[in-house]
Amino acid sequence: MLSRKWALSDLSAASVVLSVIIVLLGQTLEPPEIACVKNMSSWSPAFSAVDSSWQMFRNGFSEKSIYRGSPTPAIEDAWSDILQQHPILVPESDTGLDPRDSTHEFALVKSADGQIPAYLEVFRNMGCLNLLRQHTYREEYDYSSIDAFQGTEAEIMRRVDACTQRLREVLMCVGDATPYLIMLTPEKAQTESPDFNTLHYCRDFDGIVQWTRENQIDDVNFEGYSRYI
Repeated sequence: MLSRKWALSDLSAASVVLSVIIVLLGQTLEPPEIACVKNMSSWSPAFSAVDSSWQMFRNGFSEKSIYRGSPTPAIEDAWSDILQQHPILVPESDTGLDPRDSTHEFALVKSADGQIPAYLEVFRNMGCLNLLRQHTYREEYDYSSIDAFQGTEAEIMRRVDACTQRLREVLMCVGDATPYLIMLTPEKAQTESPDFNTLHYCRDFDGIVQWTRENQIDDVNFEGYSRYI
């Protein structure tokens, strides 16, 4: 009877030790970042380009940026450089869609070898933001050659409104809960001001742009296909 009690005691002690080891391992062994990305995102052929780091947002009202200010050819080129100009091609087998399923609401455009042209969502969002910027300055700069500004004023406003709706969905989806603080600014007329320079864990946008440039098909033309609007 005594030996049985000792055995149970040893088993209990071993269980405690094992539990402690499991907890410690759980705290030190984290899944690879790409595993977290895949669990938190829809499938993407650009997963290999997704890398993240901590970055400070620079949102001061007088912050200099090539993307800010009244339009100039240099600013327009800077915005154009961060947009996807040509599609990538995605094998239908990687989309998760069953080609035998007749319940699809739409038919997919396909290239000569049966792949599907695609653009990355981030560039749709950037394209929408760029359209809102251009619409703001359309009385100062000639955007008449841009597709989004073709048609009647009502048609143009529908595109602008669609972009507003799009960016609202994106921002609500992200739901960034980072607090920005109120600081004392006695040297200014407004003695209390918000500090919009906040720290964020950001994906490497330049890496995604570079991956897209390396994988886009610039000799494929899909007639009538609008990239962003």
